[in-house]
Amino acid sequence: MKKILVPTDFSDCAKNAEKYALFLAQKIGAELVFLHVINTPVDWSKLTKEQENIFPDAKEAISQSKQKLTELLKQAESIGIKCRKVLVFNNSNEKIHRFVEDEHIDMVVMGSHGIYGFKDYILGTNTYSMLRNSIVPVFVVKNLPKKLQLEKLVFATNFREETGQTFKIVENLAEILQVKLKILYVNTPTYFLETNDIMSIGKTFLSQYANYEHEINIIDAFKEERGIIQYGEKIDADGIAVITSGKSDLKQYFSPSVTENLIGLTEMPVISIKILKK
Repeated sequence: MKKILVPTDFSDCAKNAEKYALFLAQKIGAELVFLHVINTPVDWSKLTKEQENIFPDAKEAISQSKQKLTELLKQAESIGIKCRKVLVFNNSNEKIHRFVEDEHIDMVVMGSHGIYGFKDYILGTNTYSMLRNSIVPVFVVKNLPKKLQLEKLVFATNFREETGQTFKIVENLAEILQVKLKILYVNTPTYFLETNDIMSIGKTFLSQYANYEHEINIIDAFKEERGIIQYGEKIDADGIAVITSGKSDLKQYFSPSVTENLIGLTEMPVISIKILKK
């Protein structure tokens, strides 16, 4: 885990993500890349210095953004974190995804407004897009925890074979983050299984894909999100990890809506890992 991307619009929720990213970077010794996207009335990169003066409002916004990015760099450097800043003009979500790939980003840390309702206004367009399309884990931070720590991470799974290779990524991520992975199966009325069956399926799955021994935890709940949050609160977890499909047709746990609902309903940071395609 060498590079963490922190997209920011300098809002309060983005500031929470910035602070959490500083904590993570210190914890694992990663480099931070602070990225800000600014919309300009024309292609700013093609303007001369004289032409920039035609758009004083945009010029002032760019100046302020550069200053705020510089302040973030100073904050990171003051605690020994390697970092850099990127200011992008008129970018799209697709270009941000290409930036992640081209710059070999290992993780994205983003903020969420955290109000349960219409997704574009809850998560923000960039966060919503990253959750569904990112090729790297996305760490979404709604509110900054009172105590910055990451020791116990709940991982919700249904032990399906198609998630096996992605589980290896989750396990490796837990090792890098130096956290205890708490494996959880939420038993719902829709996908109800008897405990013995869950344990049998879980043990078979872990024997095939896990590198370490894990305890299988089971909780009964009406909805997957409720069970994940209830268990997380019960053990005083520091975060939740879920696999996200990027489609909405993969049953139980892995539709994007489950991840988005979790972010809206819990105060804990949520890590979304996109399922690997065969």
